[in-house]
Amino acid sequence: MLTLAESRKNVTRGSSATAIGSASPTPRFLGLRLAWQKHFSPFKTYLRRDRGVIVFLNPKVGTTMFRSVLMDALKASGAKTQLSRWWPLRHTRRLLTAPPADFLHAALHPERYTAYAFVRNPYSRLLSAWRDKFAARHDDAAPPRALARTLPGLRKFAASRGLPLAADDAKVPFATFVAYVEWQHEGTRDHHWDTQRSVLCSDYIPYGRLFKMETEFTAGVIAILTHLGLPTEGVAEKLAQPMNASRKLSQPAYNADLAARVERIYACDFERLGYDRESWRGM
Repeated sequence: MLTLAESRKNVTRGSSATAIGSASPTPRFLGLRLAWQKHFSPFKTYLRRDRGVIVFLNPKVGTTMFRSVLMDALKASGAKTQLSRWWPLRHTRRLLTAPPADFLHAALHPERYTAYAFVRNPYSRLLSAWRDKFAARHDDAAPPRALARTLPGLRKFAASRGLPLAADDAKVPFATFVAYVEWQHEGTRDHHWDTQRSVLCSDYIPYGRLFKMETEFTAGVIAILTHLGLPTEGVAEKLAQPMNASRKLSQPAYNADLAARVERIYACDFERLGYDRESWRGM
């Protein structure tokens, strides 16, 4: 489990899209700047003003399972799972939110909240995004949103560079996908494969706890539910059952060259989150 100090240790800020720079803005100023961050969204945030808790959801890092467990716990406790029929509109993935006034309160008074998030090995997170969005066979008439909005630009990119576009049982080869991600700038990519530093806005949010998905997911979920005053009975058993898992590959996707390129793309995440740079082997 990473504390705030550990998660910010030895981070190279450089030209990062989320870098703070040489100045040291106050926590209040940092909170207000979240509204201008590409990846910040109240629909990817669970905020409880009464409990002083904020959970920032990290795509491809157990978000479906966390939402499911949280919804079950809210229903079991008799708490509201949404504010009204109209807020937040129709989307089932957008039930877990709070009134705008609560988000403003959290931005102005971050010291009154504990911020939580789950993080994941950058190698496996990128591979999971590719397997889920590009390697799996999808219905072309109703593709996933990330595939529909990305595939035209990705195909144009690949064609302009003479990169392969077809592969066995995949719409885009993994190597072509890595080249596309490598070409994009941090902070401008799709949230499923941008750096976790950018997606979690961690240069602007003073996280209290970052839980590693591989070893701390269950403990982290239980800790958050406990802080929220919600029941935790049966949570460990439910989390032991995979949900929305990416399909298995017949052979490893990484080789030394691809791993080195992915390591460079996500250098800030390896540095900040403490993942082994050799952990790509066997993936």
